[in-house]
Amino acid sequence: MKLSYKWLKNYVDFNLTPEDLADTLTMLGAEVEEIIYQGAKYKGFVIGLVEECIKHPEADKLSLCKVTDGEIQYSVVCGAPNVRAGQKAVFGKIGATVPAAGFKLEKRKIRGEVSEGMLCAQTELELGTDASGIWVLPDDAPIGMELSKYLDIDDTILDVFLTPNKADCLSHIGIARDLAACIGTSVKYPEIKYTEKEKNINEYARVTIVDKEKCPRYCARVIKDVKIVESPQWLKNKLTSVGLRSISAPVDITNFVLMEYGQPLHAFDLDKLAGREIIVKCARDGEKFITLDGKERTLTSEMLMICDSEKPLAVGGVMGGQNSEITSDTTNILLESAYFKPASIRRTARKLGILSDASYRYERGVNPEGLIPAADRAAQLFVEICGGKIAEGIIDVYPDKIERQQVKLRYARAAKILGFELSNEEIKSIMSRLGFVVLSENEKELLYEVSPYRVDVKAEIDLIEELARLYNYDKIEPQYYSPVDYAGSVIVDELAISPLKQKIADYMAMSGYKEIVTQHLIDPKSASLYTTDLVELANPLNEEMAVMRPTVIPSMMKIISHNQRMGNHDLQLFEIGKVFRKSHPKEETFISGYKEMEKLIIIISGSASPKQWSGKPRPVDFYDIKGSVEGLLKFFNLNDKLKFKEFPESKPGFSKNILAIYNKKQYVGVLGEVDKKIKAQYDIKLPVYMAVIDMEPFYSSVFGQNKFKAVSPYPTSQRDLAFEVAHETAAGDIYKEIVQSAGNLLTDLVVFDVYEGKGISEGMKSVAYALTYGALDRTLKDSEVDNSINNIVKSVEKRFNARLRSS
Repeated sequence: MKLSYKWLKNYVDFNLTPEDLADTLTMLGAEVEEIIYQGAKYKGFVIGLVEECIKHPEADKLSLCKVTDGEIQYSVVCGAPNVRAGQKAVFGKIGATVPAAGFKLEKRKIRGEVSEGMLCAQTELELGTDASGIWVLPDDAPIGMELSKYLDIDDTILDVFLTPNKADCLSHIGIARDLAACIGTSVKYPEIKYTEKEKNINEYARVTIVDKEKCPRYCARVIKDVKIVESPQWLKNKLTSVGLRSISAPVDITNFVLMEYGQPLHAFDLDKLAGREIIVKCARDGEKFITLDGKERTLTSEMLMICDSEKPLAVGGVMGGQNSEITSDTTNILLESAYFKPASIRRTARKLGILSDASYRYERGVNPEGLIPAADRAAQLFVEICGGKIAEGIIDVYPDKIERQQVKLRYARAAKILGFELSNEEIKSIMSRLGFVVLSENEKELLYEVSPYRVDVKAEIDLIEELARLYNYDKIEPQYYSPVDYAGSVIVDELAISPLKQKIADYMAMSGYKEIVTQHLIDPKSASLYTTDLVELANPLNEEMAVMRPTVIPSMMKIISHNQRMGNHDLQLFEIGKVFRKSHPKEETFISGYKEMEKLIIIISGSASPKQWSGKPRPVDFYDIKGSVEGLLKFFNLNDKLKFKEFPESKPGFSKNILAIYNKKQYVGVLGEVDKKIKAQYDIKLPVYMAVIDMEPFYSSVFGQNKFKAVSPYPTSQRDLAFEVAHETAAGDIYKEIVQSAGNLLTDLVVFDVYEGKGISEGMKSVAYALTYGALDRTLKDSEVDNSINNIVKSVEKRFNARLRSS
């Protein structure tokens, strides 16, 4: 919501700067996302006087003008057909930026003549719809005055983000109430004065509510003999400041009251209402209706409509129809001020795909007792601006009155939730400033009547939140407690975070990876690429967050896609996050029909090292991701417990070149290259290598402390061995055999070459190993190393039918 700094001052006295006001409102729960200094937009635009205007010698449609700002005369080339000497107009000086076009004015030659600025049209300034020529100002406009001051638009606009529960702040008066409560002053409500000069309203119109559940209250006023005129400049400025476009006085008046009171209003052409009657009822299934935006809508029987005795006139609380809109011929108006059930408006607006200022407020809840003040305020403005005459009385159909909420507040409960004690008098002072009325009290609790505009306050916890909000969150000192709840129960182990989780994250970070955190909710389309057994939300916020993710891959793919679109191609990322799947009948650990599992996902993409002068960057490959996983398992002493095996079948999300990770016979993870089809879904061009590992083996394992291993002061001995073995023989199996047969003098073993080709028999390969021998207490003899080498060669040749290759 856009909030005008100047407009707000009409309702509450404060001395805060815009920056201080933004901080105060943010602390009150109305987060200010941006401060817009409106006057800066029109810096360099002043009131100018055209002293001379002659025809351009080289162009029939251009004029040469002499324009003064009261101090300096400027030469201006102007193409507007209506420019004349003696006019006062908006003059843009060199250096000013034209709002509509976004370009900065410079001194330049146009058809051989120098132009030192610009005479502007309304549309070029985004201050009107007239584009036919320059904006000619009244004769009393003061020459040289800044345009923003002349139009009273040197305002500061605060762009406020409001959570759905803050419906009471969707207006200037609503924000003023909160601000006044915070700084300890009172709200100045508009003074409403008018005279009812026409006959009783019941002689002009009547209202019937058929669906009382969806429309509990409907009020109407009738204004006769109105003139459809252009809005005065002050009204246009108010609407423009909060991002609304001036249309005509009747529409502008209803929009002004909407932004002032937060109550949506709708003006009908009274003479277009069949039977001069308003009937509030639901539509018929399949019924067609053309809304004000010119689109034909298909209605359902759940949608509330405002009708006359023959036809529908508006989608209740959402948008009016073309068949009853105000036109230049309108003389008599029926003004609607109603309360609609929020859930009904929310469903209708979503189904029709309409988000209007009215529906935005109705679906969050408006003040059911604020209908008549808003209608009266609009009626007053209709008289002042459009010269209308107000009919006597107001129609107020309110069959089942909405009672004000009553909520108890216990002193002890407030202290327990807040973490500190407020005195009873402090509590009563804060709640009184917020408009809550004490109905009864004793030494333990208060019974409050909730103000009708606070539609979000339903329970005691809401009142406690109000105390914290007005006390100021910044003033609340943190209190640290042992892991027990207020009833004294120890927090269950299932809710505690494993101490290993942070240790794993620290290891990954120290290994050069960056941690990410993503949503547990994803869209069904992405989830269905991996499984059809989805955990769906009963009431999702939107389609993008409709299911619990069955895998962490889609979330990671979105992060990769975003980074690579932004030019960040070299990625090393990880996340430890939860995934969800439906329960099986025999699984007792499931709650609410689904199981939570924690996964570690690791990805690499781009180059393995940054650019440097000494060589070209190497692209990452399969062995980079495998090495990262091996390093992690070794760090946690799981390299003997978890084994790599070739994946026997395809795995969703991966190409064919993948390895599975097993804990004995239990599958716990996979690593490999991401499938091209998956990358195409996210517009990822570069290869991506990924590992997804179940965290359970980490959490269930017992890890001993790492012990220091002494470094030998004696020299080591190195030998190389190359074996020719069958192509399908795994280098890792040979590695294990070497370790088992080498004895305790072998200190290091590395595979340094795998070769197939010339000199190697068909169906065979050569695997070469570098062996390092050493001892802590002596320099080894050649015979000791030779004995170990002989044992290794015999063992490997026998088990794998291998042949030792000569150098």
